[in-house]
Amino acid sequence: MNMNERCESCSKENYKTVPLNRFFEKLDECFSRNDLPAAGRLLDYWEREARALHDERGLLEILNEKIGFYRRTAEKDKAFATIEQAFELIDTKGIGDRASIGTIYVNGATTMKAFGQARESIYYYEKAIEIYDGFVANNDYRYAALYNNMSSAYKDIGDYNKCEELCHKALEILKEKEGYNGEIAVTLINIAHLYHDQDPFDDRIYSLMDEAWDRMSSKDNVYDGNFAFFCSKCYPSFGYFGYFEREAELKALMDKIYAGN
Repeated sequence: MNMNERCESCSKENYKTVPLNRFFEKLDECFSRNDLPAAGRLLDYWEREARALHDERGLLEILNEKIGFYRRTAEKDKAFATIEQAFELIDTKGIGDRASIGTIYVNGATTMKAFGQARESIYYYEKAIEIYDGFVANNDYRYAALYNNMSSAYKDIGDYNKCEELCHKALEILKEKEGYNGEIAVTLINIAHLYHDQDPFDDRIYSLMDEAWDRMSSKDNVYDGNFAFFCSKCYPSFGYFGYFEREAELKALMDKIYAGN
């Protein structure tokens, strides 16, 4: 599909706002194939539409997705420009419900951290916690995602105790629920790297990696684009710690999912 034009079905509809359900469906299709160029075109197209329609709520949702997209494609300047636009919409227009604003702060902070601004990112993680408190249940997945990402920022600034505390808080939430094996594996691997940075011979490293493997090789896993993404996050660490067969198996599985086989 040419993203500079409406698709045939879309062109028959007169939108007053961005059709977010359809937008997210199409975006998920792109990510399930790891087709980042198509995702980028889709994001650019609907950002233009949101601005033309003066749909500020829709625009905020699209900007939030673009923040994560630019983190994934390592486009720092575009990422920070988009963060600035999203945060300005929140500050000047008061757009978005409280919980969704918290999630946007987490996304922005995670992108800031990814591009070397770990210390600055903590301010926005803390803002997200303030927003979530009272609006989001304590065992909600969004807290787990926040704690996981925030832990990485503390690791980068050398506060290993706070990093470990947040990782375990994330694990506590994730292990209460079903269907989060990928997230749990990533968290376990993050703790393994944390221990390795402090003591490369820490015996706990390998038990954590074994538990992460059990999660990634579980028969309960659904082999979709989301799981392929977790494979991409995990397989290099298995190689780093000497589990070369596991590294190769996860990479092959990731490639197979993205190829649609």
